[in-house]
This record gives sequence, C-alpha cells and structure tokens, in this order.
Amino acid sequence: MIIGMRGHDFGRMAPEALAAAIRETGFRATQLAFTKAFPAPAAQYMTPQALSGIREAFAAQGIALPVMGCYVSASDRDDAVREAAKASFSDCLRASVLLGALCVGTETTHFTFDESEREAAYARLVDFVRAVVPVAEACGAVVGIEPVALHTLNTPELTRRLLRDVPSDALRVVLDVANLVTPQTTAPEAQRELLDRCLSCFGERIAVLHVKDGVFDAGGVWQNRPLGEGVMDWAHLLPALRAHDDSLCALREGVWPGLAREECARMHAWMEGRAQ
Repeated sequence: MIIGMRGHDFGRMAPEALAAAIRETGFRATQLAFTKAFPAPAAQYMTPQALSGIREAFAAQGIALPVMGCYVSASDRDDAVREAAKASFSDCLRASVLLGALCVGTETTHFTFDESEREAAYARLVDFVRAVVPVAEACGAVVGIEPVALHTLNTPELTRRLLRDVPSDALRVVLDVANLVTPQTTAPEAQRELLDRCLSCFGERIAVLHVKDGVFDAGGVWQNRPLGEGVMDWAHLLPALRAHDDSLCALREGVWPGLAREECARMHAWMEGRAQ
C-alpha cells in the first residue's frame, strides 16, 4: 500500500517545488487539484505540454499521481451548473490520462434538503455520472465518486446502487471512511461495521483511499484534528484495508500544519499493524 497526501495541503506551489516538498515528508503519492495546488490559473496547466511537465516533475521525485481532484457539484439542482460540471469533469478526465493519474475524483453535492428529496438528488447524480463515464471509457480514465454522509451519495448501499445503475469498469469509488462516520457512529465497533458494509457493497471497486481524523463538536459539525487525536480508528481500519487490497493508495487528507513527517510515519505504523 502506498502512503500519500493531498497536494494542496501545503498551499499553492509550482509543480516542481510541490513534488520536492512532498518527497521531503516521506509521502510517496499525491492527489492534485489544479485549482487549489498550483499558483497560476488551472487552465494554464491543462495543455498537453504542461501536463507532461507536471508528470515528469513528480516522477523525478518518486511521487505517484493516483488521482486528480475535480471539485464539482455533481447533483446540483441547477441544470446549468450541472452541465458546466459535466464539461469541467470531462476535461479533467482527458487531462488525467496525460498526467498519468487516470482517476478523477469528486464528491456529490452537499445534501441540505428533506430526506423525501433524496431520490430526486440521486437521479441528478445518475444523470451526471452517465454523462461522464463514456468520456472516461473513451480515453481510458476512471471516474472516482466519493460517498459522504452529508451529501447526495450518503451510504455504502446507495453507492452500490449507483455502481449497478451505471455499470462500467470506468466507474469506481474514492473511499474515505471518516466521511461516512456520523456523530452516532464514532465508536470503534461502529466504524468497523461501516467498513465491513463498504467492502461488502463496493470492495472490489475502490480506486483510492482518503484518510483523515477529527472530532464532532457540540453541534455535530466535523472538526479536523491531527492523525491519532480524533475519533477515527485508523489503527484497525488501515491494516484491514491493506489486507483487503494492498495495491491501494491511502492519501492523507488535511495534513496538520508542521506534522507531515509525523503523520506519514503514523500512517505507515498503522498500515503495518504497529499501534502508535
């Protein structure tokens, strides 16, 4: 299992500088979101020449690029917003092949409505996925959809339904177990049950892992914390995921300022079954 981090957690840096900074921490992979990781407008990095240069800069530092982040509102109520999301995501799919990332990941829109509107939101998500999957199939890329408890795609079971409703090897899952934990399911036993549900529903369709830690405040709002200082049971979850598929890449999301080296070492210890 490769241990990596999200590129823009270091702020905006030129590709060569970012690749070197990540290598210095011990991480060996990253997720790049051009709109957040690099200093110039994202369009500047989307040409074939620029994409090739970015790929070479990270390869020179031994940093893998398993996923490209594309932040869109995939189930937005506004048709125009959703059409723009399809176009932006499709552009990233084509770019990801030149970048060497192959997978482009997104979440599915914050769900702030009554539960009776879940089906309508899900239908909009299916519309988005059905539009971008053929693009991925045509160029040899992968669509990575990330379920989140507070978003349209909010459970392992609904994620399984999406994979069945849009049957394609080009559709995969970006799994962050922390994003599916709620204030009611923070107990280690509940997290392990949640992981079992994920593996049962889409275990063979996971593209990449995200890893973060945090706590829920008095209002039930997630607050990020350094690894090992929140509610997440990664000491159990990470080796379980490694045992499930050792080829996966686990990307730290939200590296705590000044603790990148320590957090990288902690992830390695957990992955290897060494409590830390």
